Amino acid sequence: MSDATASSPSFATLVQQFFTDYLLTQRAMSPHTVASYRDAMLRLLDFAHERLGKAPTELRLVDLDPDLILAFLDHLEQQRNNTVHSRNLRLSALRAFWKFAARRDVTSRQAIEQALGVPMKRFERPMLGFLTREEIAGCDRRAR
Repeated sequence: MSDATASSPSFATLVQQFFTDYLLTQRAMSPHTVASYRDAMLRLLDFAHERLGKAPTELRLVDLDPDLILAFLDHLEQQRNNTVHSRNLRLSALRAFWKFAARRDVTSRQAIEQALGVPMKRFERPMLGFLTREEIAGCDRRAR
């Protein structure tokens, strides 16, 4: 094992430091935000366990590749009936973790950059129509 690998923190250590040192101590995040981030991480760990057959303590950052992340996000929408907004909030929480991890585990930087490349999903908004001349004229008459 190389010195770089030996000095790299484990995935479990990174998760623990993210919640205890970073979110609570350095960033002083609200308990609601920390709980939201925790829920996103727990759901991802459960999904990764089902998909990869690895316990959370056996996971490495490189295991959380874009394909797994996208499958997880699709799972949230399709099986858990999360809205696009909820999906994006969970992705934001995971991105915060990966940005934190990138500063502490340089050996996984490529995997982290790929994970950070997973895009937010755009909200589907209904198309807005325009008022017809008759509707505009009706508004003018009511305003008088």
